[in-house]
Amino acid sequence: MSVKIDLITQDHSTGQFVLILVEDGPWPEDASEMTKCLSRIQTRIYDAIDVVVDGHLATKYPESKGKDIRIQIDSPKGAPVELVDLISKLRKHILENGNDYGVAIKDSPFVERLYLTMGHERNPFN
Repeated sequence: MSVKIDLITQDHSTGQFVLILVEDGPWPEDASEMTKCLSRIQTRIYDAIDVVVDGHLATKYPESKGKDIRIQIDSPKGAPVELVDLISKLRKHILENGNDYGVAIKDSPFVERLYLTMGHERNPFN
């Protein structure tokens, strides 16, 4: 599995392991190009979730096994509203227990809880 994660670190203030995905444009002005860009980012996020749920993160970072994991999208130069909306929708989707991702996260021995955030949020659920 080949997934581009820009940084893996531990947030010692929360105890979470953090997978940082940097997405900083330039952002397309054309609607169809923005849709393609958001689709690529969505795929990247789901790939990062798979890395966590399937145990690839725990293989490389054994101390992460069974811990809270945060997938954090950083956009240092600012995020367009479309990206913020995408993250909000994906956050709701992956946290629903009735869908495949919600079930996989809940049943995975490699993660206690998974959070999806924008960099400025850190953890919107605590």
